[in-house]
Amino acid sequence: MTYKGLINVLAVLLMWGLSPAHADPLIIYTENYPPYNLLDDDGEVVGLATEKVRQVMASSGLEYEIRLVPWSRAVHYTQNNANALIYSITRTPARESQFDWLVPLAESSFYVFNREKDIRVIDLESIRAGAYTGACVSNDLGCELFRVIGMPNHKILRVADNETADFRMVVAERADLYISDINVNTRLRLSEGFDPMLTKPVLRLEGKTGFYLAGGAKLDPDIRSGIVKAYEALMRANAYQLADPQKLQSRLSR
Repeated sequence: MTYKGLINVLAVLLMWGLSPAHADPLIIYTENYPPYNLLDDDGEVVGLATEKVRQVMASSGLEYEIRLVPWSRAVHYTQNNANALIYSITRTPARESQFDWLVPLAESSFYVFNREKDIRVIDLESIRAGAYTGACVSNDLGCELFRVIGMPNHKILRVADNETADFRMVVAERADLYISDINVNTRLRLSEGFDPMLTKPVLRLEGKTGFYLAGGAKLDPDIRSGIVKAYEALMRANAYQLADPQKLQSRLSR
């Protein structure tokens, strides 16, 4: 294309209110992580965090599509595209500089889990001393959290990109521990037909993290600005609250 031709194309885009950066649709990626994000019977992505994302996106006026994919793929797409976002991603010190943390969606409550019938005492001292093995899905948060609490690296067993492989490793007695948000743990077990009582929370991890809607370093500045302004407007109007899994539980128990 000649220089003059390129100028003409840009002029048409501007006349239509578009820019080359927005030529591709905005895709928001997430994984199966109930009750925050999951597929319903009609194949639509729903959940507590999804409701918050849709609320902010509706306020922003931006067109978007939500896709549920394996987590490592969601991270890769978000970090390498200007028109991609991710949720529910946990905000941690190690991830702080890797993402643009746009909107808080829900608080998190992470625990170390062990088999229900295992009566051994599990505390930070024994974990740091290498008394236990921990299973985590490769590139997932559990691996990072095991490192944060001081588990020796050779005791961390990284398994394939399967959302519940860490739980299955522990139940099969191939590992001692895994880490999960306590609300997610219960819903994942039930969704796969397991009894949630097969494992038990034995140690709560301290520190505030939380689930977010986030972008990567390449995120289009116009997309970022539109989402942040929408979130701030909702906050000023007192129309936005973090997702509360306890309210969901109360609805289910009625």
